[in-house]
Amino acid sequence: MYLLFSIQPPADALFAHPRLFRACIPPGMHRFRGNVWDYDSRPQVMQILGYPLEMTDRIPEITKARNVELGLGLQLCFLHPSNYKYDHPRFCFERLEYLGQKIQDLVMAERLLMKHLDAPGFWIQERHRRVLMNRYCGRYLRAKELHRFIIYPEKVRNSYERNHRLRNPASESVQQALHGLSYAVYGKREVRRLMFEVFDVEQVQPKRNIYVKR
Repeated sequence: MYLLFSIQPPADALFAHPRLFRACIPPGMHRFRGNVWDYDSRPQVMQILGYPLEMTDRIPEITKARNVELGLGLQLCFLHPSNYKYDHPRFCFERLEYLGQKIQDLVMAERLLMKHLDAPGFWIQERHRRVLMNRYCGRYLRAKELHRFIIYPEKVRNSYERNHRLRNPASESVQQALHGLSYAVYGKREVRRLMFEVFDVEQVQPKRNIYVKR
């Protein structure tokens, strides 16, 4: 009974928030393991993001299982809703995107409050809003050229890749989904690493030439 109601996961749990991870990942996601994206795109995405992180587990199989689940979670982060959402509402990045929106707001609030101890609240709010503005979140992802790995169905691929009005909101959603996945898998510390080290969200905003198709 203690394990069922314990707030902290057991020491050998796969993730920092295992229940939350399961709530965001659809139960049939294992069917996507070993597909073309898993072999071609996932290694490149993991290299850019610095995954997998080094973890010390008592049982080596746990580390292997974590990396498999992390790979499936990454694929879900890049799975556009136009693929399978109408077959099953959870087969897209929307739940991870929702989680990522909330956790990145919390992480940014902590960062600004601790970094600017004497700043007035109004200035903090404006700074927060400007840094995490949706269109900037998409730019951070595109600056790393991760938008190239978003999975679209063939019938709409050209439309999304050629029209920035369609492509940019999709990249914003993927950026936030990655934050949600990192929180569920590794915890809030990993969200900080992605935001301030990998994507460097406090940087001067990327130039607009990253909209050009590569």
